[in-house]
Amino acid sequence: MMTTNSSPSNRSVSRRGLLKAGAIAAAGVVTTLDTAVAADGATLKFGSKSAAVRLLVGKQLELLRDDSVFATGRLGLATFAGASVAKLPADSPFGSGTVMTVSPGSNLVVIPDGSPLIFIRRDARAAATASPGHHVDVATLQLKLGAGASQLRVVGPGGLFDIKNNPGQHIFSAVAQSPGTAGLPGGIGVGMVRIEAASGVVFTEEKSGRVELTLQNQYGSAIPPELAPWGGDWWAIGHFDDVRDGLELIADWFARLNGVKLKYAPTGYCTWGSEKFGGANNQTEIVTLAQYQAETFKPDGFEFVQIDDGWEGGGGGHGVEHAFWKVNPTGPYGRGMKPVADAIKQLGLTPGLWMLPFGSYTDPHRSDILNMLAKTTDGKPYNCSWGGFALDLTRPETRRYVHEFISRAAHEWGYQLLKLDGLYTGLACRQTYPHMSYVSDSYGDAVFFDRHMSNMQAARLGLKTVRDAAGDKTFILGCCAAQNERSLGMVLGLVDAMRIAPDNNCSDWPGMITGAYGASRIYFLNGRVWWNDPDRIFARATVPRRQFITYGSWVALTGGFNYTCDWSPDYPRERIADLRCMMPAHQLKSVRPIDFMENDPCRVWLLDYMVDGEKHQILGLFNWQAGGRPWQPLINFKAAGLDAEAYDAFDFWQARPLTTLAELRQPIGPQHCRIIALRPVSDRPRLVSTSRHVSQGAIELRAERFDAESGVLHVVSQVVGRQGYELRFSLCGAGVNWLIKSVTCMWHGKKEVVAAAFKQKDGWGYVTITPDRSGEVAFAISCQKQA
Repeated sequence: MMTTNSSPSNRSVSRRGLLKAGAIAAAGVVTTLDTAVAADGATLKFGSKSAAVRLLVGKQLELLRDDSVFATGRLGLATFAGASVAKLPADSPFGSGTVMTVSPGSNLVVIPDGSPLIFIRRDARAAATASPGHHVDVATLQLKLGAGASQLRVVGPGGLFDIKNNPGQHIFSAVAQSPGTAGLPGGIGVGMVRIEAASGVVFTEEKSGRVELTLQNQYGSAIPPELAPWGGDWWAIGHFDDVRDGLELIADWFARLNGVKLKYAPTGYCTWGSEKFGGANNQTEIVTLAQYQAETFKPDGFEFVQIDDGWEGGGGGHGVEHAFWKVNPTGPYGRGMKPVADAIKQLGLTPGLWMLPFGSYTDPHRSDILNMLAKTTDGKPYNCSWGGFALDLTRPETRRYVHEFISRAAHEWGYQLLKLDGLYTGLACRQTYPHMSYVSDSYGDAVFFDRHMSNMQAARLGLKTVRDAAGDKTFILGCCAAQNERSLGMVLGLVDAMRIAPDNNCSDWPGMITGAYGASRIYFLNGRVWWNDPDRIFARATVPRRQFITYGSWVALTGGFNYTCDWSPDYPRERIADLRCMMPAHQLKSVRPIDFMENDPCRVWLLDYMVDGEKHQILGLFNWQAGGRPWQPLINFKAAGLDAEAYDAFDFWQARPLTTLAELRQPIGPQHCRIIALRPVSDRPRLVSTSRHVSQGAIELRAERFDAESGVLHVVSQVVGRQGYELRFSLCGAGVNWLIKSVTCMWHGKKEVVAAAFKQKDGWGYVTITPDRSGEVAFAISCQKQA
């Protein structure tokens, strides 16, 4: 049992938001106006105390929460012609609420009823663009957060920065004070919730000791001449006691407005980086490997085998021919891709295939491809460096070509998981790898067939073509945002999982943990908009166990897209046992970093999950340092929402309970971790941990109930055949101690007994089984109060 002195955490989000505006105007979707103003600056007000907008004399824009201003500034309009206000119509994607429209053009400001977010759309059709990126400012705001710029930090996909050092962030950002070990990261959360034509960038700048924030739409090649009533590019901004709440809410709104339907995230294998038969493997050994994976790991949740670069026409690499519509007849899959896919399917696994869908190298057998390429201003094919020449996705014949080879792979050959690499080539932009913050990259210097379509429109149209060709049942894994971080906006809402950091490797520790950086910064997308792909877990014997356990545990705890690349038939027995504890992915979005805005990558993570109304919390502590002195964790209990007075705790990898809060502060060596299950102390027996998975129950627990009258703790778990399984539960707390009288285990819903053993020691109980097959087992643990 551990005790804490922390006060209860308040993680609720304020539902009161207020916007006062000057220099915003009307037109477009509003059909019934409640009021209107002219350009001379007459006052316009709408809404209520919980959410209101006021247009003042001049061009002053004020954003408020709870009647307090948190930002002032202006929308990015050169002139102001008038404004109008109305209730949102019944067909609004925002539900009920209020909209202010802005002229000239159709600029919109929306506050949905009950929302702390303010939504803004900029109509750029008549605007003059500026370099870089042929951009239009959406809004420029001076933040009033009760702290000077030197006390604030900004986080985005590119990292955690001081205000003055932030180069700009793509799509999402937050500005807040570092919470330390006792507070919450209160501040501004901002992000795009709908992407149609613009590459969105958030800039911060220190001016006179304050932070100025600019939301910018970069259109590149063109500003589309058409704008649907609720179309265009939308930003959301709000002030939050905890910016994590704001970023998570923005991600939820993105999913809602774009109709995102998450697919189940499978666990599996990628051939790239294997120490044997690396690259694409070959048509014989890939089946050997798949057989081993099916026999060894399929019961634990292993599901796919993905073939990487080297199977395609041209033999892989980036030579003269690089064709994904055919197989290299002299390459590793000379007999074709379909027989291999069929063999993998016969093992009960899903076959996967790597492609570069939007980049092409000239193919002597497809001279027509030359006409499908985006061009430079002097008429040459637009070269995206590593990704090849960019396909011009504004051309209908180009999209038909993409549809052709994607459909062939998914339906004729039977590959139901597609890993799409080099996606930035669809934007026809420069490679900026491995930079994840904004980089000036001559965006818009490509020439498209359709001169009215922006780079972002072309790229997203290409991905929609891929999705249509592959079909709804095909899982699409995007790779890699860091090739040019603009592709983060390109793929949002159109892929099922996305590589969110540069490739990792096992040659050194910093190279292995690249995914921890990317996933820390945009953790809020995982399980809401897609599944974050932090790249491979390396379990091979040549990798030190501490490195394998630390990175693998982090992937498993945070619920990232989960796969390995080792030649698994060479695994030592202990690596097999450890790896089984990391699969499958738990499919939950209820995990967040506790030291957000404090560390990059985040070191402290907490997973929450519920079973029959019973809350479980799993704390992960990760020392990402390559060397040096051990790290002593200082946990922010308020930010973690750990508000009970005392906790029972169990350390997964050490397989033992903790007894005092001080044990959580024990130093952790470089490249090491601890995974600890926490439950508030109770006056009854309480399940705290299980042995199957590092989430300690999130994967397999189906039911948990204590019958106070009989003193029986009932648990139902999905177990794996021929593998030991253990329940760990507390028998003491709140002044009451219990003893185990007996344990009965049966296959759930049947009268067949499962052999079980139990023991109790130092106030803890342990029940172990080794079932002969996989299935649901019902445990009935009869307990008696001690006198």
